[in-house]
Amino acid sequence: MTPGPLLNLRSNSDQDSLRLLARAAASELPEPGCSMDCVVSLPRPGKAVLTAGTHERAVGIARADQENGRGPVSHALAGRRSGIVNSSATDFPWPDYSGPLGKAGYRSLLSAPLALVPGGFAALTILADTDQAFPPAVLARLTAFSAVAATSYSMAVQFRDAGVAVNRLQASMQDRTSIEVACGVIMGRNRCSYEDALQLLADASTHRNVQARVVADRLLNQMPGGAPSPHFGR
Repeated sequence: MTPGPLLNLRSNSDQDSLRLLARAAASELPEPGCSMDCVVSLPRPGKAVLTAGTHERAVGIARADQENGRGPVSHALAGRRSGIVNSSATDFPWPDYSGPLGKAGYRSLLSAPLALVPGGFAALTILADTDQAFPPAVLARLTAFSAVAATSYSMAVQFRDAGVAVNRLQASMQDRTSIEVACGVIMGRNRCSYEDALQLLADASTHRNVQARVVADRLLNQMPGGAPSPHFGR
């Protein structure tokens, strides 16, 4: 099965992007007539694993696995696909799973690694309320979906980072504009040079223990008509 078009995972946070990814998996992977809940678990250096899914009961199963480090989700985070096709069976590697899985209303679980982060893996966990919910057709779709998901998530992160960079640049430009205009006002009032005006602004900033931008804004807001409002297009 060839990879399909990219998923729209653009959002304001990693958590929301992972939630969109889980929803896409729950929509695209099941066989007709079979519903599934999906969870995405993303390791973060120095932080707790970020987890998002289509249902809280599914998220709870994944988090419990991540915490004890013994189960298919933990295997997927280590780069290995693992699953439970029948929760009532006794021959799978995680017999302790049958109780919590059944209590949450699931009978099958499959967790697969996703290459969302450089040098490591996230885990996509699929849970179904029927046995034998992962026939070859589902596994084929999962393989193709995993490749699309990795690229789509990377694009979403890049887009979000670019947006943050633009916002920071705009804020920096706004700061600089306010300071430049305030220096012009100080020069006119004190008949001094730009350097002297900038030093006066810096001294006021230090004396009042606030940023130079704040001092500049206060000065400009005292002007007739208030401070100018420059706009920067994107």
